Amino acid sequence: MDETVVKKTRANKKVVIGISGASGIIYGLRAVEVLKEYGYDQYVIITNAAIKVAEKENGIDLVHEVRKFTSNIFMENEIDAPTSSSSFTVTTKGMIIIPCSINTLAYIAHGFASNLLTRSAINYLRSRQKLVLVIRETPLGQIELYNALKIAKAGGIIMPASPGFYIKPTKIQDLIDFIVGKALDLLGIRNELYKRWSKSDQDPSYQVS
Repeated sequence: MDETVVKKTRANKKVVIGISGASGIIYGLRAVEVLKEYGYDQYVIITNAAIKVAEKENGIDLVHEVRKFTSNIFMENEIDAPTSSSSFTVTTKGMIIIPCSINTLAYIAHGFASNLLTRSAINYLRSRQKLVLVIRETPLGQIELYNALKIAKAGGIIMPASPGFYIKPTKIQDLIDFIVGKALDLLGIRNELYKRWSKSDQDPSYQVS
């Protein structure tokens, strides 16, 4: 097989997942679980704050849970990890930070490569590779919106963890899968985690203005 084709095939099966210390750790954990099911080679970056939030919010040992799906786990201080190099980004499908804290958003927006997570994200921006930030905060003030705009202008994708209700969710898992499915969509990863919008699903009495 041609070397270029081999590299492209490998890139299509590599994904970087960042889990930062925002509420919504379950989104990141679900993303890791699904990518494992789909056969992707994952590189997961976990911040110290994410570990604390996971313990308080979900009562879990985050590293232990992630290890069920991948052995490629890196803490924020491991700056010698593969994702620390911009040459690594071009061999992957992209990077998703899910959830993305407002602190992480700010660091990336201002180019502060202070830990492995922000350094990796900045690598994706500088190499024009796909970067998705699933921010989970409300309300958003002027500072947060400005930071999000800076990242969007630099080529990143800002995706608020704002689930749609046209899927007619019946349980919390439906809402989680909606967000994770949308995030995977943005990396071009086909999935059936949520029911996609269809005109045929509309209420006959509903009119689009």
